[in-house]
Amino acid sequence: SLAQAALSKRGLYNLVLGTVAGTTIWHSFINGPIAYKNLPRQQFGNLQSKLFPPFFALQTGGSALLLFMYSRANKLLRSDLNAWLLSGMGIVGLLNLTLVGPWTTKIMKRRHRLERLEGTTYDAPDAPPSSQMAALNKRFAIAHSVSSLLNLGFLGASVSLALLVGEYGLV
Repeated sequence: SLAQAALSKRGLYNLVLGTVAGTTIWHSFINGPIAYKNLPRQQFGNLQSKLFPPFFALQTGGSALLLFMYSRANKLLRSDLNAWLLSGMGIVGLLNLTLVGPWTTKIMKRRHRLERLEGTTYDAPDAPPSSQMAALNKRFAIAHSVSSLLNLGFLGASVSLALLVGEYGLV
């Protein structure tokens, strides 16, 4: 029955893998771009700062659960691609959850505060940014790029893992 399949080890594994991969695809390519195009920039940033912690927690926790389930069902070898992909996914999620995400959010909030103090935007077309704003812009670009690259790494690993599971099963 459907309930038995969903509660089986293989069914639960596939459900968790589908959830973390699907959520990453949804947030990265559908939800994020739609919100960016339809919300004022500061509202978009504030929304993302609330969405990212649970998103990265889902990536991290889902990856840890998958690695646990996989390791219980298989003897792990150093050359085991599935274990490497799952470990990489967990590390990337954890980095974004605990370090890079909060770092990016902190810079974004400092930039929002400075915009209010200066009465301008970070990219005002009529005047060059202040030296303080230029420094924050540079730091934000770096932090956001690191977070985005980590997220793309997670996406690549989760899709690769899904393709491996789809082709060869959970063995």
